[in-house]
Amino acid sequence: MKSVICHFYNEEYLLPWWLEHHKKLFDYGLMINYKSTDRSVEIINQICPDWQVVDSVNPEFSAVDADDEVMWYEEQIPGWKICLNVPEFFYGDVSTLDDEDKDNFKLAPTFYFVDKEDNTIPDISKPLHEQYVWGCSYKDRNLDLSSPYERGMRCIHSYEVFNYKTGRHFHNYKHVYEDFAIFYYGLAPMNENTIKRKLQIQDRIPQRDKDRNFGGQHILTEEKLFYQLNNDFRPLAKDLSVDMQKYIDLCY
Repeated sequence: MKSVICHFYNEEYLLPWWLEHHKKLFDYGLMINYKSTDRSVEIINQICPDWQVVDSVNPEFSAVDADDEVMWYEEQIPGWKICLNVPEFFYGDVSTLDDEDKDNFKLAPTFYFVDKEDNTIPDISKPLHEQYVWGCSYKDRNLDLSSPYERGMRCIHSYEVFNYKTGRHFHNYKHVYEDFAIFYYGLAPMNENTIKRKLQIQDRIPQRDKDRNFGGQHILTEEKLFYQLNNDFRPLAKDLSVDMQKYIDLCY
């Protein structure tokens, strides 16, 4: 069995694309709800009625507590599993996992997508990979963990217990698995809906995490967000369509 876990808070904007994509790849989905007040749960039940939605046991979005909850659920789920955030889209041929031995893991590198323009409105009937191809590639990484190139990898594994480091990201490229990838739509599309979802989560992060700089990337103002977009990301972004195509072909 191949499963995806996702925790979410008010993600009604990206969820239709995310669900339509992942329901074709995974046998089972577990969605952990952090007290959403929008249509997120309704959308999940419409698109993936066989998936399970559970309320988080955590009153706030604490990095350590969120990871502990994910690990607890992973212990209950047999087979291969991966935990993703809603802007993260898993790509690759998951059927290759069917012949793998038990207790294994693979690290999927990240393409970080950046909108070339402001206020773009994507077509809900088309996959995001057909509409956004500019961004930062892990292949151009400079090993500076503050660089946009260095958004950490995600792990898909078949262990009963897998102890993540805080944040569940990996930066050891010695174990990268080139047949899987994460398409991260962190800054694409760039419109009012994206701005809203980027700014909202900081209100759910407990002060103890902020004091330790856990989730510091989420502590933003709209002014800071656009400063980073225009000064740190857009100057580095390039057309990723050639690199993307391999993973799209493996997926579809």
